[in-house]
Amino acid sequence: MLDCSDLQTRPKRIGSAVAALRRGDIAVAPDQNMYTLICDAFSQQGVDAVRDLKSHSKQPLSVLVGRPVAVDGVASNIPKYARDLMSAFWPGPLTLLLRQQPSLMWPLRAPGLAVRMPLHPVMLELTRELGPTAATSANPPGSNPISSHQDFEELLTDEVDIFLDAGPVSVGERSTVVDATNQDLPVLKRTGGISVEALAEVCPELGQADD
Repeated sequence: MLDCSDLQTRPKRIGSAVAALRRGDIAVAPDQNMYTLICDAFSQQGVDAVRDLKSHSKQPLSVLVGRPVAVDGVASNIPKYARDLMSAFWPGPLTLLLRQQPSLMWPLRAPGLAVRMPLHPVMLELTRELGPTAATSANPPGSNPISSHQDFEELLTDEVDIFLDAGPVSVGERSTVVDATNQDLPVLKRTGGISVEALAEVCPELGQADD
């Protein structure tokens, strides 16, 4: 366990975690409304370990980035409206579905990509240092989100290499998800931490998934 509550020692703790993640370890780190299971998105060992822990779930892993500019390294044909949404709501609870860069050599092979810039300072600092970070909820399927180290101890202690502890986090709304794979028509796929009204102010052409 790495204590990230002390601002003076936090950079060293995060640096240690980043080094381990680059070696293929997996970690649990605080996100804005739950603790999240993460690994280096370019590590086959890390991605395999995360998928094993999640019982080989078919759900694709999300990708966390520390800066909007990092999206250009993993996504292609990014629409202007998607960049406007990034500028308005990142870091924050907005996930964008984008087309994956076809030339990428990494284990997250899929046509699409769910990308978000985390709001929690520990996760944000970690992703800025590590680079693209594969992520999924840390709780086992069917259980409640992990909001503290105590929750983690009851569920996943033996299978995760690192726990970055920043104290309890408040479980809240999930991220809002916008499909930005179409150049002209963004589509709201899931409501969450950002309201439809706020999205529409930035992106008036936003459509609904069931339209």
